[in-house]
Amino acid sequence: MDLLSDINPEPRLASLKARMTAGLIDLFISFGFAYLLSFLVVENLRGNSGSGYAFGVAVSGDSSFILFLIDFALIPLQEGLTGRTTGKRIVGVRVLRDDFLDNSVSRSIVRHLFDLIDLFFGVGLLVAASTLKKQRIGDLIAKTIVVVD
Repeated sequence: MDLLSDINPEPRLASLKARMTAGLIDLFISFGFAYLLSFLVVENLRGNSGSGYAFGVAVSGDSSFILFLIDFALIPLQEGLTGRTTGKRIVGVRVLRDDFLDNSVSRSIVRHLFDLIDLFFGVGLLVAASTLKKQRIGDLIAKTIVVVD
């Protein structure tokens, strides 16, 4: 019996379907959070007394910038501190450094700076489908991978 034969040296990479599902869950949560927060900010700033909005709110200036910062910070903070966002936790995947060590907040921030490029015409999906470790552009630059939890 070889003691080393039972050791799994590398975690299994997450499928593109799992990654996209986790991303969509996070997107819906993020939009819901931003909507709720913007509604509360508008109510508090304008003192809206009964006129209300049928659907949606308008936030501009400093309030919109603060909402953007909070919203942008949620995913990298969750991912950097725990390796998982809510969507990733539900789907059962997590982010690691490409050397299989725990992710960091700074790597997660770098990883998500490229979200718009990755989403633009599915470039991230094409890149992830063509790399050995299924890495999108943000992953390649931040040196991260997404694995099955």
